[in-house]
Amino acid sequence: MKVHSIGIFGCGDFLRRQADSLEKSKAVRVVALHDPDQARTQEFASRFGSRVVAEPDGIFADESIDLVGLFVPPWIRRDLFLKAAAAGKHVIATKPFGSTTADCQEMCAAAARTGIKAGVIYSRTEDPFMEAARDLLASGRLGRLALYRQDWIHAYPQWNSWATDPEKNGGPFMDAMIHNLNAACYLMDRPVGKSTFFSDRLAHPAMKCADTEAMIVNFVGGGVANLFITWAADLATYSRDGNDREHIDLFYLVTDKGWRITKEWRDAGQVAIASREGKQEVIPCSPSRHTPYDAFAAHIDGAAFPRVLANLAEAARDIALVRRV
Repeated sequence: MKVHSIGIFGCGDFLRRQADSLEKSKAVRVVALHDPDQARTQEFASRFGSRVVAEPDGIFADESIDLVGLFVPPWIRRDLFLKAAAAGKHVIATKPFGSTTADCQEMCAAAARTGIKAGVIYSRTEDPFMEAARDLLASGRLGRLALYRQDWIHAYPQWNSWATDPEKNGGPFMDAMIHNLNAACYLMDRPVGKSTFFSDRLAHPAMKCADTEAMIVNFVGGGVANLFITWAADLATYSRDGNDREHIDLFYLVTDKGWRITKEWRDAGQVAIASREGKQEVIPCSPSRHTPYDAFAAHIDGAAFPRVLANLAEAARDIALVRRV
């Protein structure tokens, strides 16, 4: 098995959440890290046994590095992506793919022009329920997905200055609910027909962006996603050093045969519960044997694109739906 060397930009909260998967990966090894915060960069360098790179070009110029992780805010991702593509390095990034539709188009064009491979991580990436639900719906046994419904009551990000900036991040939908927009499109598995977006300021008039946003997405051939998020309620923030905050989630699926599908955690792990007319069916959700980094490394080596990641066209579509252009 070939081991790919990854250089990572961004040593913040997202890397903290990805660290276990990176350590477990058999096909990807963290060799270099860059972040303006030297203290936290050194902390992760010690954990991974990697080196700290003072300037971004130190990663791009290193011929031993063939994969770049862009774990940075969306408003600074484009320039790093373009440099990675020009250097012939594959890219794995976090959502949202870019701040604007134009940025996304430019990055997609760069990937196509240079031939690099790229994928985007969403919350569904390591969610066993999503894979079990996708297989269940594809089987047709419970019918076709007709409704994806998710409501989030969320504490707004208080640990940085850019998350509530509409130009840099776009507000609650771009910051968080875009995870579930992508999941809805993944499970519907058919093109978006049209969407309607709602935005309100309910409780935080001084905030630069709206504190409450919603979207209704209609899919070609039937099916609708109803997505809602609010930062209006002042929920608890457990730590301002990272993404540790109170979170309330209402989530269910409904098929055209009347089945309701929900997600639960039981002693044996995550399960999908399919219910109809008072009867329940429990479907185990088995974690993947491979990390998403192993799956992406296999794609670099010639395997099909891993479905646990979003491809660039899908990630760009999500931005276009939120930005309305």
